[in-house]
Amino acid sequence: MGTNAGRWAVGRVRAWFSQIRTTLLLSYLIVILLCIALVGTASFYISYETMSERIESAGSQIVGQIENNVDNDFHSKRNLLLAPYYDQEYIDGINSYSEMNDEQRFRFRQDLVNLYLKSFNATPIRGFKRFQIYYSTGELLGASDDFKPPAEAKVRNSDWFLRTAAADGGVIFIGAGGGDGPENTDDSYYSSSILIRDFSNPERFIVVRVEYGDELFRAIGQSDELSSGSRIIVLDPNNKLVYASGSLQGGAAASELVERVTGDKGKFWFESGGEDMLVTYTRSDYSAWKIVLVMPRSDIFGPLDRIKTTVLYTALVAFAFTFLLSVLFGRSITKPILHLYKTVNRLKRGDFSERVATGPNNEIGRIAMNFNAMQDELQALIETKYVNQIKLQEMELKMLYSQINPHFLYNTLDSIRAMSDYYKVGEIGEMAQALADMFRYNTRNRDEVVTLQEELEQIDAYMKIQGIRFDDKIVYESDIEEELYAFPMLKMTLQPLVENAVFHGIERKRGRGTIRISAHREGDGVHLTVADDGVGISEEHLNELRAKLDWKLHREPWPDSASEGGIGVRNVYTRYAIRYGERMSLRIDSRKGVGTRMTFILPDERELEPPFARSESST
Repeated sequence: MGTNAGRWAVGRVRAWFSQIRTTLLLSYLIVILLCIALVGTASFYISYETMSERIESAGSQIVGQIENNVDNDFHSKRNLLLAPYYDQEYIDGINSYSEMNDEQRFRFRQDLVNLYLKSFNATPIRGFKRFQIYYSTGELLGASDDFKPPAEAKVRNSDWFLRTAAADGGVIFIGAGGGDGPENTDDSYYSSSILIRDFSNPERFIVVRVEYGDELFRAIGQSDELSSGSRIIVLDPNNKLVYASGSLQGGAAASELVERVTGDKGKFWFESGGEDMLVTYTRSDYSAWKIVLVMPRSDIFGPLDRIKTTVLYTALVAFAFTFLLSVLFGRSITKPILHLYKTVNRLKRGDFSERVATGPNNEIGRIAMNFNAMQDELQALIETKYVNQIKLQEMELKMLYSQINPHFLYNTLDSIRAMSDYYKVGEIGEMAQALADMFRYNTRNRDEVVTLQEELEQIDAYMKIQGIRFDDKIVYESDIEEELYAFPMLKMTLQPLVENAVFHGIERKRGRGTIRISAHREGDGVHLTVADDGVGISEEHLNELRAKLDWKLHREPWPDSASEGGIGVRNVYTRYAIRYGERMSLRIDSRKGVGTRMTFILPDERELEPPFARSESST
């Protein structure tokens, strides 16, 4: 049950897809969808490439601007550190500090601290926390707060102190905790330091160290209109983190990012927490610090998602609109075709009454007009020619039944006359009785269709006459399946075949001959055979006979007619061909000197509906 239902469903689907309306609908949808997909993909790709280039360029501009701002800020802070150079008294104090007594040292240290306090108070510095002043020996000369200095030796040997001394008057910037800085400056993010000395006395100098908070970087991040997900990272010359406006998920990811920030400038894509990031960075020529801008992909291509959503909704609307138009246009195109198809089916069943609506003056309308004209001509042709031809054939068939072979009649009467000369009264009676039976069969039986048994009775009478005429030269045999005696067939089917066997096969043969009639049911139908062992037919004559019997229903004129005279094999074949068409066949096999075998293969009435009905017309 399930298998049958599945086959039915598959058949329905195939039938639906085979319709022209479905083909048009699918064609419209596929074309529109392809166009929308191509346009959407091209638009998205162009927008993606354009926005990617603009974002990368904008990122480079942003980090460049941040670098300039940081450099400007660092430069102004450097200028404040140079305050002692504006008064020679401080330079002289640096040179003579080792020879000063305690009071002089105290005053000198106080003057230095006041100098820098005045400088930082006069010019507010963003993020300023504190400063310390160290002598070349590592001694703390002063500080802006209660700073507890480490040991002189530790200061003198610290990395930041050595680097500052090596810079010889150049300012250096170091991140918090970098270079062994002071331990109690947890609130500072970076520091700047500079060496100040008399150029003629390189051994005696002071180092000024200033610590700052993250106000500079926070202000820079807020003023550059960055997206909420963007982050700013500041690295010192040793690629150590100075400041980060946010945090990267995972320590390994942060380390990988820092390792990839190499060179003076660049950009690359980086994955953090399952999200792609665009990293843009540049290195400051002034401070050697690196400004890194990290922008998430979602912030960069967020507008593209809106474009993609818009394209998707547009595609859905276009799809629905296209579907509606396709259905309407498809119906307008296929409706007249469907009407034409239905009309053709009615015409196939023989109904010529309905005509196709012509509709608009397009190709389909013109096809409908030509079809109507063809239908009118076909109907007229059937009425004037085909019907008349059928009637003519029916009349010829009736004439066939009423005919009798003159040659047979003359020979029979001649035999009767010859026998009467010898006073063989018994044989005369038998022949006369058989002849009377034959005339009775032809004139009184008005049925066009008879049974095989009735035909065999006609043959018995015929063979009785021929047996007397040829003095038992002919042996007649029959082999009929019991159930085929009631098999329906056309009247006068066997007699022409047997007569043909007698006069063209046995009569010309020396000695006795045998005529055998058999009827058997085979796989392809009922085989009705008339065979003789007479003189046979030459191959050339056999080919001519087969060619004459190669009849098709569409041939005109008919292959045979009553006007040609006789009711021979061609007449029998023509009658069955008219009734059965290509459902029947006739096989003729013959060899010269061996005999002839004719077999009619007729449709099995158990499997096929009777192709004809009994006629009540009289002869």
